[in-house]
Amino acid sequence: MLADPWPHEYVPSGKARIGKALIWRTLDDGRPIYGRRLRAEEITTRIERMHAPYHAALRELIDTAHNRFGAVYHVNCHSMNAVSGKMGEGGAGKRRADFVLGDRDGTSCDPQFTQFVRTTLSGFGYEVRINDPYKGVELVKAYSNPAARRHSLQIEINKRLYLDEDARSKSAGYAALRANLTRLIESIRDYALAAARRAP
Repeated sequence: MLADPWPHEYVPSGKARIGKALIWRTLDDGRPIYGRRLRAEEITTRIERMHAPYHAALRELIDTAHNRFGAVYHVNCHSMNAVSGKMGEGGAGKRRADFVLGDRDGTSCDPQFTQFVRTTLSGFGYEVRINDPYKGVELVKAYSNPAARRHSLQIEINKRLYLDEDARSKSAGYAALRANLTRLIESIRDYALAAARRAP
């Protein structure tokens, strides 16, 4: 993606191999996003104006919640295509579950929390997978430390549950999904409160 030398340290992420690192190179189906390479100055400006302030604000919110309550449950939500494209995790043509929970193989949050969310969603009738194919990436990694009661879970939501992907408009399933996500949030709140009462 670079049109000129990168002046800073370069540490490629695992997603760089499929063109989905800090700057995405392709869409899921492999189509290029940009018609040209980007200058290092352009990327640096994006980092300084958008990426860094976003992380600073999120870090402050999480630290404030942790200081106030002694624990934090960070839920990082994403939306995934119903079927993977050629640049998707695991290759093209893979049918995705309704939800994929990513806890970096049990390292970004208490596994009991992951199982609680899975059980709750399954109880609503959804197919739920854990870390397959999405394990959670930088946001989950950056804000997790289960031993310090900082739990971070990624939730991938299948677009087929709420979206007509061709028309890019809400589908008939939108209202039901919205209601179930509200129930999930309420359940997570109750789980966190109960965990706080049990804590020493």
